[in-house]
Amino acid sequence: MQRIVIEMTRAMVRLAIAEGGGSRCRLRAVRSQPVGATGESSEALKALLGTHKPGGAQVIGIVSREQVITRVVKFPAVDYAELAQMVELYAKGQLPYPREQLVMDFHILGQQEGFSTIAIVACQRDTVERQLAVLRDAGLPASLVTVSSWGVLGWHRQAARPDPSKEPCLVVNVDDTRTDLVLLAGGRILSSRSIGQGTQDWQGMEEIAELLVLEVERSRAAIRKEVPGTEVRSLVLTGVGAFDEWTGPMAERLSLPVSAINARDPFKGWTTPLTQTISPVVIGGGACSDPDGLLNLSPPELRLQVSHRRQVKELVTLCLLLIGVLVVGAKILSLQVSRQRHMAVQLQHTIARSEPEAKRLQSKPRSSQLVTTVLTDRRRLALNLAEVFRTTPASVALEALTFERAKRQLVVRGNTASTQEVLDYIKQLEHVQGISAVDLRYTTQRSTPAGDRTDFELILHQEGPS
Repeated sequence: MQRIVIEMTRAMVRLAIAEGGGSRCRLRAVRSQPVGATGESSEALKALLGTHKPGGAQVIGIVSREQVITRVVKFPAVDYAELAQMVELYAKGQLPYPREQLVMDFHILGQQEGFSTIAIVACQRDTVERQLAVLRDAGLPASLVTVSSWGVLGWHRQAARPDPSKEPCLVVNVDDTRTDLVLLAGGRILSSRSIGQGTQDWQGMEEIAELLVLEVERSRAAIRKEVPGTEVRSLVLTGVGAFDEWTGPMAERLSLPVSAINARDPFKGWTTPLTQTISPVVIGGGACSDPDGLLNLSPPELRLQVSHRRQVKELVTLCLLLIGVLVVGAKILSLQVSRQRHMAVQLQHTIARSEPEAKRLQSKPRSSQLVTTVLTDRRRLALNLAEVFRTTPASVALEALTFERAKRQLVVRGNTASTQEVLDYIKQLEHVQGISAVDLRYTTQRSTPAGDRTDFELILHQEGPS
């Protein structure tokens, strides 16, 4: 499935297009367009789309970490539904805005001894509504709104293999007008903050590494306050900047291992150059993330619309699957009935061919009695077989029939879907005229490419001559 991720900064509109999901997700394009003097973001977004047709793509909007507030709270519960209720109560009394003016979500930082430490993330509803309106005007109705920190998390999952010895890891994404600092461990966000400065604001400055050191120290102080007992073990620099020049001084000042990763390295499927000097970390990481794992700041009515669309899609898929099953089942049933009818016709033809020969043999005095006995046995056997075929349901496939004349036993081998159907089949055969008893010799369950089946062998005892 195709995903389109849009981020609007104070001076630029950015767009990323990705295809596939999970480990097969591939970033196909990253585009950016400065917002004109009129500030029409929708027009800039339309220009970015160009001739690309979104079709059934999933559209995700991203708001900056600067535009949200975060509160880390400990609740005496571990059940998700109970936590959601506690978060609602907390939001009504503890957040700085009325509940109806907020959109929010939460994620779990840790759980221990019946308590959960969670991070509540909230944003003013007007901020989200403005972005959704811009996307609608550009012909891109969004299904989800998330925060830039989750784009950094998605990028890091693509960029680095998990290394518990270096976690928690603080990822510093330097962009043109913003810098994100996100603490990650175990594939989740523990803490995040953002500053409204980037490479455009630092042009001509010589002490950029020193400035980043100060911001990292502020993040470490905030982390110790929000998540006591948590310390940064390593630092990753990415985005836009002279990272090779910064890593050494920063590692020395912070006493931490510092590494630099090219922002484009995780995105193997994307080769086109950028037209603007920006960091693709947030929109690229967001496009390559599983939407179900992103923080969701969508308004309640948008969540309801998305849920309804998903339910309708699942219902349509289920209906198509049921139709397919019915069609295949009807074809299989038709083949079974056709095969059984063919066998019954062959038996009738055999009986018809035997009758003239029987009459001829009966005309011979010395062998008349023998002939009568043989024909009677054959006729009885044929009638028994015909009755067996008529009694056999479509769900039972017969593989072999053997008649042991000396014992007057008819051995039936075949297969069906379950042992219960074998037992039901035995009950039906017990009422066949000319069969005195039915014994089950064995049943065996087997797995085949077409599904599970039960093989069986039955002994049908023929009634003696009257």
